[in-house]
Amino acid sequence: MKKQSSNKSAWSAAFFVGCIITIVAMVPSANADLLVYEPFDYADGSTLTGQGGALGTTDTWTAHETHNGDWYVHGEGISADIVVAPGPVLNHFDGIVDNLSTSGSYVGLPGPADVGRGPDEDFEIGRNMDASIALDPNVTATFTSGTTTWISYLSVKAWDRNEEHPNLVIGTDPAPNGSRGDNYGGIGNGFSGFGTGGGPTRNNRTRVYPMFYDAGQYSNVNGPIPGNAYSQAASEVSAADSFVWQENDTDGNFGAPNIVIGKIQWDAEAGGKDIISVVRFLEDEILEEAGFDALVAAQPNLSSANWDAANKPDIDQSQLDTITFMGLKFFVDEIRIGTDFDDVIGGGVSGAPAFAITVIDYAPADKMVTLTWRSREGQNFIVRYSIDLTNWELDLDDGVEADAGETTTRTFDITDLAMEGEELYFRVERQ
Repeated sequence: MKKQSSNKSAWSAAFFVGCIITIVAMVPSANADLLVYEPFDYADGSTLTGQGGALGTTDTWTAHETHNGDWYVHGEGISADIVVAPGPVLNHFDGIVDNLSTSGSYVGLPGPADVGRGPDEDFEIGRNMDASIALDPNVTATFTSGTTTWISYLSVKAWDRNEEHPNLVIGTDPAPNGSRGDNYGGIGNGFSGFGTGGGPTRNNRTRVYPMFYDAGQYSNVNGPIPGNAYSQAASEVSAADSFVWQENDTDGNFGAPNIVIGKIQWDAEAGGKDIISVVRFLEDEILEEAGFDALVAAQPNLSSANWDAANKPDIDQSQLDTITFMGLKFFVDEIRIGTDFDDVIGGGVSGAPAFAITVIDYAPADKMVTLTWRSREGQNFIVRYSIDLTNWELDLDDGVEADAGETTTRTFDITDLAMEGEELYFRVERQ
């Protein structure tokens, strides 16, 4: 059974008792400013190279992994069956996240069955991973001076040895195979772009933080990093200026979802320099912009706005036409690019199973109301009501277990909840 999130996600619906004046299901509205959505909606067990068609992308993915040749697709709700040490213990991740809408599949290292090995066989599961896909030119066209672009994606440790956080870069070129996020001098037009940590120095490999490339030169809060800086301690980003890639969830299971969110403010500083800010949320945290801002305020170097004046990114955003991943031994999922924070946490995603009340049926003669909301088996809910949208301490049921399938339905007697003609509101909270 999936662990339950402490995030009190809630959606409400309202109507008048006695005579239905209006029924309003307060669900996320479609947002035209979601620019890119890649849920990896491809067949379980297939490889990633050649797959495509996601919103805001063109052509198809090109993926490479140094031991097995390609990335593999794992269906949502299905574990890859990767064994992590010691025990053996299985990677617990199955593509489902308590506080983030997910759909499609997830991608990354293969499981044993994907490469023809038995579950108890010891095998070299993989190593350096790189993948890229082209952005739709219409997406790049939104990267204009004075605007803001938000990015999010899901990253998970796939194995427990020599792993490295996947560095997602919006850039000018695909990563060379086996690059691991090091400098790119001499490839393409010099590789420019903005990234989200994961190398190149040894102890940075499991860190999440803002960084950028300019004509192939890698820079982080410490400034430009010398080429081949994999083991140079002076270039490492400190724990105070980054997040450590989380390995275990709150129940101690290996395979914790890490939700990485980035914000790029184009030409926002003097001289046309850009600002990049990157944070990490976990599955039991509330995804909200105020929380993003609070994390940056607590760790100022999570934003390049607070870096030394000589180390500010100034990238020609009109050239950024590629999404690139690079690192070691991971899963990734749910890439979103949009123009505001809500775009990239699942609001307005067509086909994504957002937690929301979807159906309200009221039988005036019996004064019975039936609520249906999106859910997943194993989740638990509290159903509350209010007559003023202020006091929500009134419970209809504080122990609703989700039905099998994608929705839960419950019927309630509301005879004594309000006087005739009063407005009555309902809310479902996920425990």
